[in-house]
Amino acid sequence: MAAATCPLVLLTGFLGSGKSTLLARLIRDPGFADTAVIVNEFGAVGLDHALVSAGQEDTAVLLDSGCICCTLTSSLEETLEDLYYRRERGEIPAFARVVVETTGLADPGPIANALAGGPFVARFFHLAAIVTTVDSVHGADQLAAFDEARTQVAMADRLIVTKGDVATPGQVAAVAAALDRLAPHADRHAAVSGAIAPAVVLGTGTLTSRTAAGAMAPPACPPGCDHPDHGHGHDHAGADHVAQHGFVSQVLRLDGPVTWAGYAAWVRGLQTTLGDRLLRAKGVLAFDDGAVYAVQGVRLLFDPPRRLDWTPDPGLIGTLVVIARDADPADLAATRIWFDAAAV
Repeated sequence: MAAATCPLVLLTGFLGSGKSTLLARLIRDPGFADTAVIVNEFGAVGLDHALVSAGQEDTAVLLDSGCICCTLTSSLEETLEDLYYRRERGEIPAFARVVVETTGLADPGPIANALAGGPFVARFFHLAAIVTTVDSVHGADQLAAFDEARTQVAMADRLIVTKGDVATPGQVAAVAAALDRLAPHADRHAAVSGAIAPAVVLGTGTLTSRTAAGAMAPPACPPGCDHPDHGHGHDHAGADHVAQHGFVSQVLRLDGPVTWAGYAAWVRGLQTTLGDRLLRAKGVLAFDDGAVYAVQGVRLLFDPPRRLDWTPDPGLIGTLVVIARDADPADLAATRIWFDAAAV
């Protein structure tokens, strides 16, 4: 059996949303032990002193918490390869997972694709989750104004809402409503004074009950809203999709197990139907070998299904969430042709 790959978490968030503040706390938390964190620069997370005190110009620093913090040396692929071989040579302690901080304007899609497409990285690492920070004070305005911010939120497995302690009740309500509309599929957590439990960031991106239920929830609108894309004029009860600002979340469900050939046909059909409009696809499927697997794709690249060594909620097995932009919900629903064909 092939060795398990190392889980990798992308930490995204728009400019000023609190990523660096969050990381500065997390990397000093013992709960981040055995984690390698790739940051854009040491100064942003307050580690310049660690380099000076160690008398080195290394790109990696071992902290007292047991976390290894390093800067992006060139490309992400090269940085991950360097970390891997340094671990193998015993130059740095073993790490069990990697967290990558992206820039504030980064689209997580191409980054995730680079990971899946690089032969070395794909062999030793897998994308576990995309985690996005959102500013309670400015988040609603940023999400309305910037496509980058909307994409980061729409692709997230988990959202960490920051600065709620300094935001007004109106600002908190506005950003919550925006997240309800843009990312009903994402689990949501609040950072308190810039702090969050390490498990929130380090958890996997596998579907949760809230993920599946949230993707089916009707979008919340402020009083008096008459935006044509906000779903007014039709009943959301039992709807299979939610559309907002060009983003569509579609839930597909299957009662029985799938064959490997059938799953491959569904992936090809999804890629052909949506092309570059596809943002994320993820789910939990029972295959005809008797095992349950987590499946996921980012843009047009899909990871090999990962066999789960734990049993998820039975209600989640056979559930897929597909997230796309500028797509007709009927196109997403039509992918059931391949999904149904995958049933044993």
